[in-house]
Amino acid sequence: MAQHLTDKDIENIVEILDYWPIDEKLTWDRLCKAIEIQLEFVPAPTRQTLQKYARIKNAFDLGKKSPTARLIISKTQEKLPASLKIAQSRINALESKLDRLEKENSMLLEQFVVWQYNAHKYGVSMAKLNEPLSNKSTD
Repeated sequence: MAQHLTDKDIENIVEILDYWPIDEKLTWDRLCKAIEIQLEFVPAPTRQTLQKYARIKNAFDLGKKSPTARLIISKTQEKLPASLKIAQSRINALESKLDRLEKENSMLLEQFVVWQYNAHKYGVSMAKLNEPLSNKSTD
């Protein structure tokens, strides 16, 4: 049976992805194990369950987006003193979080435009608000 995740669970999983170690390969299996260990989910949610949630899927995709850049940063960190490695790791995590939040914000703004258009067109109804924009060429 598919596990249902709360908003807090989703936020915690996205945080795990934001702070994913640069030198560790990101896979769905490893993410599921990290969730089981760090968030103490027993059993851990499956890849299919996690992919149903757009925030998790987008954060995962952003984490996978540039593995070569992650390796370059990782190799430069090896030359840094410990205190600077920690600071660089924190900066990288915060930059990852910023990228994710900017993408989420953009998606929410797009959704708002759809809702605004449909609210004007049909009146206020949740079912109507979630309809996609109509094609202008038929008007």
